[in-house]
Amino acid sequence: MGLAQQFGRPSGILGAVVGLGMARGNAALSRWVVERAGERLGPGATRVAELGPGPGVGLQALLAQFPEAHVWGVDLSTVMLAQARRRNGTACASGRLTLVEGGIASLAACAPADAVMANHVLYFLRDPVADLAAIRSSLRPGGLLALGYQLRQHMPAMAQKRFPVAGHRLYDTEAEVADVAAAAGFTSVTHHVKGPADAPEGRLLLATA
Repeated sequence: MGLAQQFGRPSGILGAVVGLGMARGNAALSRWVVERAGERLGPGATRVAELGPGPGVGLQALLAQFPEAHVWGVDLSTVMLAQARRRNGTACASGRLTLVEGGIASLAACAPADAVMANHVLYFLRDPVADLAAIRSSLRPGGLLALGYQLRQHMPAMAQKRFPVAGHRLYDTEAEVADVAAAAGFTSVTHHVKGPADAPEGRLLLATA
């Protein structure tokens, strides 16, 4: 499996190394996305999920942000689920956190969710409109989609070069991402930028089901 594919579904020893890199490189974005989602959703959420939680840093933030919520982490990678379980062992043992191996269809386990977060997952969706519509079906009416991502021009050179070759889709503008969300049936779309506009650390789309 090539390096670009490892970011979509980490496996084996290389996947474990990729996961450790994600934990370091994506932690600040994950926590920022959770904070922005919390501001919009409020403190009363009881069912929240992360699609593609990787090593579990975002799950850790969700557990802290929504202390009354049951949290689900849904990931295709057994390697990432193992890292997420190690990072959040107490929450798993207490039953507050449920980890599920699978893709978007597995979000049915948490439906109807108050919120679904997905960071750096957008590029790997095979059919973005259909896939986001499937995520919407797991949300309660008025539930929140929190989609963290980066535009093509601000991604690492490796990703800009290798992701498209591997069949992954990169986005050039916020409008492109908003159009996909709208086509999937989401409304009340807002955009947020982490860091300076000319060198952002990441972007966030918040939208209502």
